[in-house]
Amino acid sequence: MLLNFDINRSLDELEDCDWGEPEYCSSLVVNVHRLRKTPLKNFSDEDLRLMILQQVSLDYLLPIAFERLINNPIRSGEMYTGDLLSSILKVDKAYWTDRQDFKHELDDLLNEFNNTVKVIDEYIKKYRNK
Repeated sequence: MLLNFDINRSLDELEDCDWGEPEYCSSLVVNVHRLRKTPLKNFSDEDLRLMILQQVSLDYLLPIAFERLINNPIRSGEMYTGDLLSSILKVDKAYWTDRQDFKHELDDLLNEFNNTVKVIDEYIKKYRNK
C-alpha cells in the first residue's frame, strides 16, 4: 500500500485540526494528544498500536501499520507478540464497511499470515515427531 500523505507531518497537521491540551490527565489521554503532534515517521509500533486501539485517525495510521506488518505480521508494540495486528483486528466493523480498500488490504495480510502459520506449523509437527 502506497502512502499518499507526508509522514513528516503530524496528525494535527494532516487533518488541520489541533486537539489542544488534554482536558483529562490520564496517561492514555496525554499520550494520544502528544502523538497527534508527533510526525508520523517517528511513530513506533507501540504508538501505532495505542492510537489504532483508540480508533484515532485510522485513515493515516492503518496504511503505516499495514506497511510494517507486510514483512512481519507479528510485529509488536509493548504488550505482546502480534499486538499491532491485534489492535487492527479490534477496529470497529463499521470502519471496514466504509473503507473497503483497507479491508481488502487487511484480508490480504491475514491470508498471507495464515499461509505462513501453516508452513511453520508443519515444521513444528516434524520437529516434535523426531
